[in-house]
Formats: sequence, C-alpha cells, structure tokens
Amino acid sequence: MERLLVECAVRALLLVGVTAATLFVMRVKQAAAKHRVWTGVMVLMLFLPVWSLWGPKFSLRILPPLPAVSGAGPIVAIASSQAAATQSPNISSWELFLLSTYLFGFAILAVRLVLGTIQTHRLVHRAVLQDGARVSSLCVSPVTVGFFHPVVIFPQSWREWEESRLKSILTHEKEHARRRDSLTQWFALLNRAVFWFHPVAWWLERALSGLAEEACDEAVLERGHNPREYAECLLDLARSVSRSGARLNVVGMAAPGGFLQRRLRKIIEVGPRPRISGPWMGLVATVCAISCSFVAAGTVGRTGPKSLTANQNFPQSSTAHPFVLSDVKIEGEVPDRDKVQQEALKQFQTKEYNDANELAGAVAAGVRNYFQQRGYFKVVVHDPVTRVLAVRDGMQQVLVSVAVTAGEQYRLGTLTFRSAVVGTTLSIPPKTLREQFNLSQNDLFSVAEIREGLEKLQALYKSHGYPEAAPIPQTDIDDKAHLVNVVIQIAEKPDKP
Repeated sequence: MERLLVECAVRALLLVGVTAATLFVMRVKQAAAKHRVWTGVMVLMLFLPVWSLWGPKFSLRILPPLPAVSGAGPIVAIASSQAAATQSPNISSWELFLLSTYLFGFAILAVRLVLGTIQTHRLVHRAVLQDGARVSSLCVSPVTVGFFHPVVIFPQSWREWEESRLKSILTHEKEHARRRDSLTQWFALLNRAVFWFHPVAWWLERALSGLAEEACDEAVLERGHNPREYAECLLDLARSVSRSGARLNVVGMAAPGGFLQRRLRKIIEVGPRPRISGPWMGLVATVCAISCSFVAAGTVGRTGPKSLTANQNFPQSSTAHPFVLSDVKIEGEVPDRDKVQQEALKQFQTKEYNDANELAGAVAAGVRNYFQQRGYFKVVVHDPVTRVLAVRDGMQQVLVSVAVTAGEQYRLGTLTFRSAVVGTTLSIPPKTLREQFNLSQNDLFSVAEIREGLEKLQALYKSHGYPEAAPIPQTDIDDKAHLVNVVIQIAEKPDKP
C-alpha cells in the first residue's frame, strides 16, 4: 500500500511537471487549449493506481551498460534450497494504519461529492421556468450544472439585468454547457478525493476551474462583447456572491468560478487570444501524450554490453577473482526493506566467496533468518539472482536480488516439555527447562531464540549427567490466532555406569 501511494504520488508530480514544461516551451497560452491538456492529465492521473498495478510497462534503456567481467555474464540464476510458496501478502500494523487513514480521507471527500451531486440534481428539477429560463433562489449568480445535458440556472434577479449584460452572461454560460465543464469539474473533484493526500490533485482541480472560466471569457470577447462592460458585469456578480457568501448554496458541489482578479486583467489588458491552429494543437497533444506515457509507464534501464552473445555461457565460480557482495536488493511487499538491506550488507559485505552460488545462498539464508527472528515464521525467500557489476581491486562485485514473501507475523503460544518415552517423567523440572528459553508467551516468535534455548537444554542435561540427551522440537501452528505452539520432546540418555 505504501509503495503504491508513493509511486502514484511521484508519477503524478512528474506528470504535472512535464506537462507544464511542454506548455511553456510550446508557448500554449489559450485557456481552452490548456484546459484540454490539463483535462487529459487529470484523466491519466485517475488511472495511475490501476496502471501502476496492472498496466503495461516498458524500459527506457538510456543508461550506459555496466562493465562486463571477463567471461562472466551479467545475470546468473542461483537455485535456493527453499521452494517458492504461494502466500498472502503480509499487512503490517503500519500498512493497516496507512490504509485506514487513506480510506478515511477518501470517504470524507467522496461522501461530500455524492451529496453535492444529489443536491445539484435536485436543484435542476426544482428550478422554476420563467420566460424560458430556469430560476432558483439558491443561485446568487448564473451557474451551469448537469453532466450530459447541462442547463443554465439564473438567480431571481435576472430580470433586472440590462440586455447587453444578459447576452454576455448567456454567452458565457452556454459556452460552459457546450464544453461540458461541469462534467470535467466533477471528475476533477473525484480525482481530488482519490489523491486527497497530494497537493497536485487540489491544484489541478482549481486550475481546471480557473481555465474553464477563462476559456468562456475568451468566447464572450470573441463574439464581440465590450471588454469593459463585461468586466463590470463580472464585478457586479462578484459583489452579489460576496454579500451572499457563496455562488451556489448547495452543500458539497463546487460551482466553477473565481479567479476574478486574474480574469479581469486578462479581459481588459490582454483581450481574446488568437486560436491555436489544428496542426499545432495536434502536435502539442502528441508531445504531451508521449511525455506523459513515459512518466506513467517508463522505467529506466541499462543498455546491454555489446560483447555479449545469446549463446554465451556464464561461469558461476572463479578462482582468479573471488566474489564479494556489492549491494543487496530486497524485492516484494516486505516491512523494513531498508533495514533488511543494511543488515545483509553488514553481515556479508566483508566476506569473500569462490562461488556465486555460495554467496547468493548465504545472503538468502541471512535474509530468511532476519525475518524468522522477528516473528515471520512462514517467510519464503524465493530464488535469489546475482548480477556481476564490475571487477574492483581483484574482486568481482556482485548485486544479489532477493524476492521475499514475508507472510503473517506469529507469536509464541505455549512452550511445553515432555519425555520421548511414553509414561515417564523428565528428570529436570519443566520450570527449570522453561528458564533456558528467553521467549515468553505472546513474544514475537524467533527461530534463533528457540535454537539457542535448545542448545542451553543440551548443556543443562550434559551437566546433569545426560550428555546424549536429544531435545526434539515440534510446532503446532494456529493460523487464526497467529500463534506457534512448541512441544519439545526430550530423549534422556544418561551415562552408563
């Protein structure tokens, strides 16, 4: 969950950055054109979670190849002693908290959006027809609502407007209806609910609202309306909204509007911008689509070494150049990924191996032990893969990639002792035997602690004259309660007199 949120957040930020740079470089300034481009970004952003999980990916092989080692290929598969097993991914307490927090924030904005949609639907049906215009007391200024059949709703004071003002307002609102701006704004609000944690989603919703207003302003000016009279009309409407406190008194539904100061400056000082030609707009759309596709689906990769051939054999051992661990990559949905990597490097980075299999197997075993010491009793460490990076100081520097399925975290249930011989009792009291183990009930189950306790048991029995005593642990796993119950059978073999 955390990885998905971070990946979507980063890609969304890159989408906005790349698009803004493209619009700037290609000198796109017309509001309608910018609105279309940002609408495409918003739609792509909505699909980012699905694309990140199941969408196609492609590698951008732009980095230089890694140095090839004499006779050694870049990838060597190493067999693991533990077979891969299918297991449900583990959900840690942190991931559960993160998921709960995300769903809580999403629910608040989603409920608000649903309520606003319902209220707006009622507003349309309860509006009164007056001389062919829909009128509602809930509207302070004209507003266009509706998804597939948008309608313009006027305030009750619309009859008092001058004819020129009424025509400019009608032109503005009919342009909203033609462009389906209310539908676009609804999806922008949905995108904000999905990415409520990301400032980009909030900015994008406001940017689309502002661009929609500016695009309709440009349409008004293109139809020959006087810029100063139209600006005064907007000021009068803004004063009405300011006195009322809201443009549309409907809970949860944002009506496009606002950005008055910027709009007035563009109306009076700039005027209508020239329309972008079809071919140039097509080029802008193509560049934006290609760049956004790279951001959404591209991953950076390296070009392959030119000296490698398809049938080349790669040795897994070398006496001339020992193998040493250069880096560890932990794959899969695992907790404490960075900590696992640091521990593996600390444990194995200073050791030398004559065989790549031996190195990868040792790292995989170390990773498995790390999780088994922290309650992940059923952890699965899949087949590790090594990549020889370079030869440095006579050593083959190796990257080991280890895929891990951590599984659920288990705790110690009961720890009991019994004799391997039915009907006999142990010569050492169970309380004394229990003291050899540092684990208490409900502690995170640690395989290392159990092994250490078994060694202490053998030493204890040896001191009591049982050098051949053999403690044999048996586990009973309670998957529902996530407990491991341990029964230790002890075969006491005293010294012969």
